[in-house]
Amino acid sequence: MRATLENGLRLLHLFARGGRKLVLNPSETFLIVRMALWISVLSLLVKLRPLPRALQLVAAKSRAPSEEPREETAKRLARAIDLLLRVDLLIFKPICWKRAAVLHRYLALNGITSRIVFGVRKGPKGEIDGHAWLESDGEPILEATAPNYKITYSFPSQDPFQVDLASMSADTLRR
Repeated sequence: MRATLENGLRLLHLFARGGRKLVLNPSETFLIVRMALWISVLSLLVKLRPLPRALQLVAAKSRAPSEEPREETAKRLARAIDLLLRVDLLIFKPICWKRAAVLHRYLALNGITSRIVFGVRKGPKGEIDGHAWLESDGEPILEATAPNYKITYSFPSQDPFQVDLASMSADTLRR
């Protein structure tokens, strides 16, 4: 009962913030709504298709660069997706692979080429830790710190999505 009430209050707060944002910045609100649609599509696709196919269906063909400087465009898009995923409700949770997939799409629509990179590493207690991030021109972008993971897959890629976690030792996993 308490969790339901808390979720209800969070939803009410979300609608209030969304209404305020709609009045103050309608273009950003429209961008966030479109991103929410793609998060929904992606969340459904990964239940029905293998991850590489789901990513392929969500990806967009690269368009001509926008008038806005590349770095500003990337930061604006990252702020929008982070704002959406910070909702932390239902499918809108701050999950790196969802962030990377939707950002990959919107960067391409704004003329910025990127690839999604998936990696794993051993955590501090020996557990396997995974992360997904974006790279452009071979460098990580829109990350607070440089990822330190053993790359297992990248998209787009012609390589199959295969990783044998059982065969990975502490020596092969970079920390």
